[in-house]
Amino acid sequence: MAFPYPPLPAGDALRLLTLKAGQFFDPLEGELVPVAFFSRPDYLALSYTWGDPTPEQPSLPAAFTQQAGAPSNNYDYQEPEKCSREATLALNGHDVPITHNLALALRYLRSASHPLTLWVDAVCIDQANINERNAQVALMALIYSRAAAVVTWLGLNGPEVMGALQTFDQDGGLQAAMAMRDVYNLGNSKDLAPWFAAHTASRSGAASRDVPESRAAEEEALERIAAGNQHGDTMVMTTNYWQRVWVVQEVCLAQQVFFVYGPTLLANEDAVRSAHQMHMVKVARGMTSMLDARRLRFTDSMRLETLIEDFVGQKCTDPRDKIYGLVGLANDVSAVEGSDDTKVGEDGENDEATIENWGDGDVEFIIDYRRSFYDMWCDTVQYLFQSPHYFVPDHLDTDEGELSRLRHERLTNIVRFAGLVQNTLQDEVERELAQLAPPPSTPEPDSRLKGPKLFGRHLVPVRGYVAGRILDLGPSYADFVASFRHQTAWRTKWRKHYRKEPDLSQLREMEEKYAAKILKYGEADVARVASIQEESFVAFRSPDDGPLDELTAARSGASGVQIIDNILTTLSAKGAPEVAGSAKVTRFLGTDYCMGLAPPGTAIGDWVIRFWDCDAAIVVRPDDTSDPNSSCVLIGRADVAEVRDRKGPFGDSVGNQALTRHSYSDGEDKRVDMVMSWHTLQRITASIIT
Repeated sequence: MAFPYPPLPAGDALRLLTLKAGQFFDPLEGELVPVAFFSRPDYLALSYTWGDPTPEQPSLPAAFTQQAGAPSNNYDYQEPEKCSREATLALNGHDVPITHNLALALRYLRSASHPLTLWVDAVCIDQANINERNAQVALMALIYSRAAAVVTWLGLNGPEVMGALQTFDQDGGLQAAMAMRDVYNLGNSKDLAPWFAAHTASRSGAASRDVPESRAAEEEALERIAAGNQHGDTMVMTTNYWQRVWVVQEVCLAQQVFFVYGPTLLANEDAVRSAHQMHMVKVARGMTSMLDARRLRFTDSMRLETLIEDFVGQKCTDPRDKIYGLVGLANDVSAVEGSDDTKVGEDGENDEATIENWGDGDVEFIIDYRRSFYDMWCDTVQYLFQSPHYFVPDHLDTDEGELSRLRHERLTNIVRFAGLVQNTLQDEVERELAQLAPPPSTPEPDSRLKGPKLFGRHLVPVRGYVAGRILDLGPSYADFVASFRHQTAWRTKWRKHYRKEPDLSQLREMEEKYAAKILKYGEADVARVASIQEESFVAFRSPDDGPLDELTAARSGASGVQIIDNILTTLSAKGAPEVAGSAKVTRFLGTDYCMGLAPPGTAIGDWVIRFWDCDAAIVVRPDDTSDPNSSCVLIGRADVAEVRDRKGPFGDSVGNQALTRHSYSDGEDKRVDMVMSWHTLQRITASIIT
């Protein structure tokens, strides 16, 4: 029978685990009690990984059966009779299975003399209740910031333990168990519970108001804990704890952090850094990134956009947590729980009135594990348009030049960020949509793919730049891969368009790297270079103070609906082009060293449009090739080779130059503004490189 969780009180609340005192080999026992935050509960929050954080740790026993008649009041004489890797926690009289890593954490944090009050996600949240899970995840920032301290359990190995480890077939793990007990006795992790009891007592009465005296007593208590460790730094080890996404906010939001390596407790982050430097321990890059983020937690670096960028490589079991695990830490969004009544893919709720108010209040981010990956991707991209960094209210900043700069940065970052979020969600959006997307010949998308409304329409404003005009088309991708003759003939054709040897030299260098890249492409990679038919797409040269600048201006007098409709009716091309030929993906060469793979239907004279600081690219066709200000229709997604010096010291140097307002020798600006559907944006940005 499932464990009967005691119900949570109304309002913001949590359940707390009181871990009962016990000797090392005693069974794990605790009480689970619901508590409202208004009662100001005292507790420690445990930060750990559900799986084992070291490769050696799974071999260790986690539960013990003591010998009959053995004394239980003196740990020096305790000896287990049997050991097991499977562990349970006796919770409110029920035996509840817990993970191996959690069992070890509780055993090493437990004291023989004092109980310990903890918040532990796997124990304190009914994980089978989606509504409760949504609500508690939305409260994560509150849970970890209100804790007296966050205790990070980094795992256990250490030479003293691993040297005694035998296979269970030889001695049932008894030698390892005794070694685990011995290092526990010599360590200081067991001193945490007595410290917490004293800390809790000091929070009440006159002592809590004497700040200097309280701080001195706190420091003295922590020094005593540090002095109680007889292992030095020998237990400090490499651990994959730092690679997990949830621990980012858990560490960064803590008032105080304790780092626990098995029996060794380090009382602050400086001690952790010092221990690793002293012993040359190879640590995942995440440790430095996480501790640096903690120091910057009150700054502008804690925007959701920046956090997703910085921690895209963190790991988790559910890809949604790669976003949800950072929302609580972000200082520009507010987590809101989803429920059974949450509308998924609702049509038209974000209307123009809501848009006009964006930038004045908190940006709400829905936490709901029932939402599709596509809807979650839309939520996250939509955040860019809701963020105060996009809409700056008049009363906060009246410098129109600064407002214009911020709007320009938002517009140029949409494609890159949309791709980054798809990559963060581990391509689940693309896999999910493979079941929903209409066939390529169907211009009308599935209603579930419409996405939210921005400025009154299911369309996204984007800014890019013309990377080149297509000069020539070469062999199909299949022929290029299969035939050396086709490869040689393709390189020879370049001389029709580039005569100078330095230009040809650069093309050859680009081709060497690009050919090696595309020869490794799988079917899915090639399939992404595809034609895209969308009636609502339009691209046009970006004039000064053009429609998209007007659209996103905080003081704009026109409504977003009027502006978008005007773009579609007066600037759109006269119809989608026919996709001619054999519908093959082909090599192409363009001006400004632009080369790559073109989608079916591409013709000479089409434009290749790229986007800031990523390899996303599309092919568009001007309605009037003789008019540089002509509007364009979309042909499809392209794949492009990188210009050798695109990445400079300050990021995408080529993109920065192209997107800066200035004229070139031919009199043309390269900036291009677009509006497109959410599904088209998704197709353009799936699996891009940022």
